[in-house]
Amino acid sequence: MKYTKKKKLLSFFLIFTLCFGLLTPTFRTEAARATGTVKNRILNVRSSASTSSSIICKLSQGTKVSIISETTGDDGLKWYDVFFAYGGDAKEGYIRADLLNVSGSVSGSSGSASNNSSGSDNSSSSASGQKYVKPAVAIIRTYASTNADIRTKLERGTAASVISSKKGDDGRTWYKISFTKNGSAMEGYIRGDLLIDTNPGGSASSTDVSGTRYVVPDSGVSVRSYASTNGDIRSKLNKGTAVSLITSKKGDDGQTWYKVSYTVDGYKLNGYIRSDLLTDKNPAGDSGSSNTSSGSASTSVTIRPAVANIRSYASTGADIRSKLPAGTTATIISEKTGNDGKKWYKISYTLNGNTMQGYIRSDLVTMGAAANTSGSSGNSSSGSSSGGVAQVRSYASPNADIRATLENGTKVAIIKEKTGDDGQKWTKISFTQNGEKIEGYVPSSLLK
Repeated sequence: MKYTKKKKLLSFFLIFTLCFGLLTPTFRTEAARATGTVKNRILNVRSSASTSSSIICKLSQGTKVSIISETTGDDGLKWYDVFFAYGGDAKEGYIRADLLNVSGSVSGSSGSASNNSSGSDNSSSSASGQKYVKPAVAIIRTYASTNADIRTKLERGTAASVISSKKGDDGRTWYKISFTKNGSAMEGYIRGDLLIDTNPGGSASSTDVSGTRYVVPDSGVSVRSYASTNGDIRSKLNKGTAVSLITSKKGDDGQTWYKVSYTVDGYKLNGYIRSDLLTDKNPAGDSGSSNTSSGSASTSVTIRPAVANIRSYASTGADIRSKLPAGTTATIISEKTGNDGKKWYKISYTLNGNTMQGYIRSDLVTMGAAANTSGSSGNSSSGSSSGGVAQVRSYASPNADIRATLENGTKVAIIKEKTGDDGQKWTKISFTQNGEKIEGYVPSSLLK
């Protein structure tokens, strides 16, 4: 009887030990998943392991995140690839390691930490290999959603290295990819159906070229963000403007396009121009402009109307660079005939402490500086030019084109904040004007 009882106890112990051994790997897997807690009062979550990458969102002190993997950022410091809940959605991004209090062991593999939630839309699995962009232009996002910010756009045939795959909030497969654009290594997300295994060829293949070309049309040309008339307009260049050739390729319209570099207001920019709009010899009477700096009195002009639009080139169809109030003093750089047949001045002026340039029609100014330069000149226009109106810019810079103007007290929705190229804080806002939803940037100091 005693022997039987001991035998039963021994059997029970063996069964318990076996079950515990089978369950132990699951417990270890859960224990191995590291979590982090935000140290700072406010912390920026980035789209890649770099302080220069775009901000996905801001997390407050004490927020917990799950750590997927760790990597070395372009600053040489350790960063964590993390995912977390935000605004009812699952998001993924990068946080510098020293900004988190970490518990648990961090794995170095980007796929290992996500195996704990295989049934979740946020789960990701490791993937590798090279794929190519399928459509004429594909949008690369900051995370796996069509609602995410746009990181960049890639043309058909662009090669991308797949890092991992996951199910997006639309239920589709998305790839996290790395790629090179304009000489810089970048990462982002693209929907799986926009990539294929073999290079589609044709439009994305480019050939290195060199030399200088000049704008041909009298009305000028639009410089596009990629080789297509559907590309965003980066700049508008006047007839006779010199550009430097970088590469040549076939656009989605079957025409040859040049990728060119050029200078606008001291900024060196790149973009695409169709080859038939350029010539290798400067056209006669190239831009029709002439310097007018022969006398000090003739180089200064004063704005006449209550508010005058300063344009990006000599046309009423050009983008508005600034709005200057009556009495603002500017300096003439050159004059030319615009595409409306009227005389225009290219002027230099000061607005909100920034020296800027643009075009104004000659009949909107009077020659000479304003008699009362102490209060109404352009040098003090930081207050008078607004007159209770905020200028909404296309990007975070006082040099950006004006998208709209908003009166004092207008309510707007805040999207995100960033540091502009002037070193100041700017806020991206959304608002409705004349039935149209508009987004743009204003100095953060103008909001409360």
